[in-house]
Amino acid sequence: MRRYLITFLIISIAIPSSNYIRAQIKNNGAIGSVTIDGKIWNQVAMRPLVPIGKFAVAFDLVIYFDAEGKIYSEGWDFSSTESIKNTLIDKIYYIKYGNPGESTYGRIGALENIDLGYGILVNGYSNSILYPQDKKIGVTFEKNNKSLKFKGFVNDLKENIGLYGGRIHTSIIMGAPLGISFVSDRNQYLGLKDNDNDGRPNIVDDFPNNSRWWLDTDGDGLSDYDPNEWDIDGDGITDTLDSRIPGYIGNPFVLDDNILKKDEPINVSKDSDGIMAVAIDLGYPLVDNKNYSIIIYSQAAQMVGRTVNPKTKNIENLGIGIIPFGLSSQFGPLKFKFEYRMIPKGRFEFDYWNRLYEIERISFVRNNSNQVLLRTKESRLGKYREQRGYFSGASVNFGGLLQASLSYNDMSGNLWSDKDLQFIETKNQTFLSSLSLKKGFSRLKRASAFYQQRNVPNPFNFEYSESTIIGYNLGISMGQGLVLNYIFRRSFRDYNANGRIDGANETIDITSIETSFIF
Repeated sequence: MRRYLITFLIISIAIPSSNYIRAQIKNNGAIGSVTIDGKIWNQVAMRPLVPIGKFAVAFDLVIYFDAEGKIYSEGWDFSSTESIKNTLIDKIYYIKYGNPGESTYGRIGALENIDLGYGILVNGYSNSILYPQDKKIGVTFEKNNKSLKFKGFVNDLKENIGLYGGRIHTSIIMGAPLGISFVSDRNQYLGLKDNDNDGRPNIVDDFPNNSRWWLDTDGDGLSDYDPNEWDIDGDGITDTLDSRIPGYIGNPFVLDDNILKKDEPINVSKDSDGIMAVAIDLGYPLVDNKNYSIIIYSQAAQMVGRTVNPKTKNIENLGIGIIPFGLSSQFGPLKFKFEYRMIPKGRFEFDYWNRLYEIERISFVRNNSNQVLLRTKESRLGKYREQRGYFSGASVNFGGLLQASLSYNDMSGNLWSDKDLQFIETKNQTFLSSLSLKKGFSRLKRASAFYQQRNVPNPFNFEYSESTIIGYNLGISMGQGLVLNYIFRRSFRDYNANGRIDGANETIDITSIETSFIF
């Protein structure tokens, strides 16, 4: 049945009835392979782009299948109303109206680089960092006029709007460009996969594909709540003699009164954990020409939520970040940015919602019973105390051929040391870089590479952490309209919750090799 639905959906989108629309469609296809959750899948993709006036719709119709012909079912699930909704949403790569900066602009689908204002809260956010392994359908919207500008975004419609934010920018008040931003993640656990939709994410669910069960203390394959489980903790002692035991007809009799059970895993449908933040910025253009501009600005933000002091284990409110002075300038092909940054009382992170947020959103720790527990990014802010430092960044366009950008954040202050078990005076640094080909030449049609590492003592030691991401894209022409595309991204997850990255098992490689064509 699923195969018929897949075929019908692809044909209905790919062969529209209107001759006018058919003439405008740009049909792109691809054949190749991709890595999803560590497994290599073959793929056949069709990605038609349908322009209609100022609108454009890009579909993403992909079938993944393994060596045995088994179809990757996650993107083609019609088993429930919620699954049907997510399956249909999944087939859209984006729908857009207009272009950024125009009077009205909107986009639904993959979000690549979202900023709010000067970036004190949201800077370079992407909901597609784990695509196609984790496909999100976000929304961004702009409304611009001379006196008032608004920009907003949502990370994923399939999450029923988990992360959202917006900014209003106006010069009506005192004649100065004033911006107010708001961001909220209503439930930080929503980004985790939950195959059986029982509210327990796969990583803490002992039965990730069975919604009836989720806890198995002794790891014998029987749920603690299964009537056939006679020895919950696996200590060799039957828990209770009762009617479940073959041949026993007496009254229930407890044999093991010291059953050591695992803790119940979190149910994210009931136990949500949200965070929000507000920011204000004030900027003034000293020079404002087409190819030459200088803007000075100030920003301040308050995060609203709670974190844990790693020393006292007390719950504390989140803190404030201040940028008393910032400078943004453009000199022809060169753009430069400088900020002096302060975190007066700690418990704050600049650019909190950044490119890696969907990975950093949740991390893992282990309790005394070696059980994996979920830990939000918010809860980790307690390791930061007072800090001061600077941020600088630059990008340059080399004759329309290459685009290069570098940025560096150098903060000093008190940070918690897991090794010393106390707050120590140390560095907290971030380094980001990217290089992209703006115009193809010879057989090289496209090329780009990037590297990022955030909030480490020294990013130039290149010691991998969950804040590290590396990637590159290549497109090589093979003639006759065929392009060989190689896409690679590497990020990291501390799955065993030991505080470090341990080789291949905690390395997330997303590799796609495909031959694309236009028909």
